[in-house]
Amino acid sequence: MERHITDAYTEYRFGAASDGDQTWYYVPNQLKYGDHAPVVVFLHGFAALYPSFYQSHIEHLLAQGNIVIFPQFQKATLTGFLSEAGLGQAADQNLWARRAVETTAEALDLLGDAADRDEIYLYGHSLGGLITLAASQRWRAGAGAGVESPASELAGRHSAIRAVVSENHRDPWREYAASITAPVIILNGDEDIIAPVSQSEEILSLVTAAPSAVLYVAQRDRYGYPFISPNHGAPLDAIPGLPPHLKVSGVSAELDVLDWRFYFAGLDAVMDGYRSGLPFDLGNWSNGRPVKPVLERTALDQQ
Repeated sequence: MERHITDAYTEYRFGAASDGDQTWYYVPNQLKYGDHAPVVVFLHGFAALYPSFYQSHIEHLLAQGNIVIFPQFQKATLTGFLSEAGLGQAADQNLWARRAVETTAEALDLLGDAADRDEIYLYGHSLGGLITLAASQRWRAGAGAGVESPASELAGRHSAIRAVVSENHRDPWREYAASITAPVIILNGDEDIIAPVSQSEEILSLVTAAPSAVLYVAQRDRYGYPFISPNHGAPLDAIPGLPPHLKVSGVSAELDVLDWRFYFAGLDAVMDGYRSGLPFDLGNWSNGRPVKPVLERTALDQQ
């Protein structure tokens, strides 16, 4: 909290939910560098279409004086979402990536000189991680690419989802990965069965041109309560009406220590210039016993 410099911001929005190009951008009342600020492009997960799913993290970034852009790259009406989400016909990941890139570029134009073009950070959850890998190659901009709860193809999803989702039009992120020249940080959890750690390890092996690429893995810890559950929904905010720790297909949503001390802290560290050795501290249980530490892996560890 000592990093926070403002508690007020202005929300702007353009585009249409029915067209899949609705985009929010947020400008804090006090910019980090006075008249300009770093920009975080916050890329949502599959069907996590609204900023409210990540509101606490967005407001944390804004309180530090950063600008946040949130492109809604999937159609957000019921019929629109179903028409392109892979339910009955193939999902087109290339279309989603193109929308994210185009609407973010539009938001940057609207922001003008307030947006620091030398400090653009791409931060994606799940499907947003996939889009992050593609967009970081296409934009060729920014000081860092943060990929959290990792890039995942629909094919990497849980078997219950794979049974109904078709994704013939995949974004060829593996081709883009080798061209990424920004630092890459991957945050994953060992309880994620939708985008497992093995998938993050594949990403790590492919970003060969990045000046640094590191995978951090939060560990499941059930020593106390509420327990530490680094599942696929861990980066999500608490969702009104949904009990915390209630898992649906291996996913739960709650605002807890993993948010503040892993996901929020991870992006903070990247924006502070860390490229390895991110200083995670998940704290202690009530009796002083340390929570299981975050594991760090690099491409060299896989050789």
